Amino acid sequence: MSSEKLVMDQGFAPALAGLGLTRPYKRQGGRRTGLVLLAGGCLGGVLVCAVLMPLVYVTISDMQLEMSELKNLMQTSRTATTASPGTEDRENGTAAGGAHRERRQVDLTPEFGDVYVRWGREQCGENAETIYAGVVGGGHYSHHGGGNDHQCLPMEDVEWNKPTGGHQHNSYMYGTEYEVNSDGYFTTDNMNSITNPYNYNVPCSVCHVAGRSSHVMIPARLSCPQGWSMEYSGYLMSSYYSHQSNKNFICVDGAPNLVPGSSTDQNEGRLYLVEVVCGSLPCGPYISGYELTCVVCTK
Repeated sequence: MSSEKLVMDQGFAPALAGLGLTRPYKRQGGRRTGLVLLAGGCLGGVLVCAVLMPLVYVTISDMQLEMSELKNLMQTSRTATTASPGTEDRENGTAAGGAHRERRQVDLTPEFGDVYVRWGREQCGENAETIYAGVVGGGHYSHHGGGNDHQCLPMEDVEWNKPTGGHQHNSYMYGTEYEVNSDGYFTTDNMNSITNPYNYNVPCSVCHVAGRSSHVMIPARLSCPQGWSMEYSGYLMSSYYSHQSNKNFICVDGAPNLVPGSSTDQNEGRLYLVEVVCGSLPCGPYISGYELTCVVCTK
């Protein structure tokens, strides 16, 4: 009698087959001594012998191997049952349960970037995303208090929270004008046929450049260091030297835009070209009276 037939005869095959166990139990000739001893002990218990006699043919090593396979099958079954819908096999593009899923396209967009302000332009360059466009704001040129920096204020989707009309809080934000004639400094290509930016309000844009983590504004330069990318270049500008409210230095694009319809001389926030005064500032590379350039670089 073969080992497979023995298992079938004793009713074990259906149960084992249901668990995915296919290795047949083999009769071990070396165990016949145990069979003889067991047969002698079974004279007083026919029923016990009927149950135990077939098991002699299954060695301990075979039982351990089958139990190991059974354990692996049970773990695999649990994993398949508890897998979340839509869980994908990254290697073969299949979902839990074997359903085929179309392979997702890899997103190569960098997950990091840097943000800078482009003063004087309402849009960022081709390699940067314009987060929003706005106008340059700041404190009044004649006030002692208020902020000493320039702000890029958005022109769209302005939001308020419990505003109250009138002036109760005594800190103010004003628009900012160019206080410079054309005189060949700024390129007029982006001024919509206007040749003189004097008294026009200054636009700005907030820019995001992907794949770069740093930016720097370098005064007195029109090019970037090796390994850095130029975002734009222009002129260094700030407030008038004798005004009561001093402002930070900003790099204004050399080919600026103008805010349309803003040529009225309001004289609130005012931007001037910055000139060199050498003395304490070394007169070697710097020349008194020259207007300082600037460049914005990213990396």
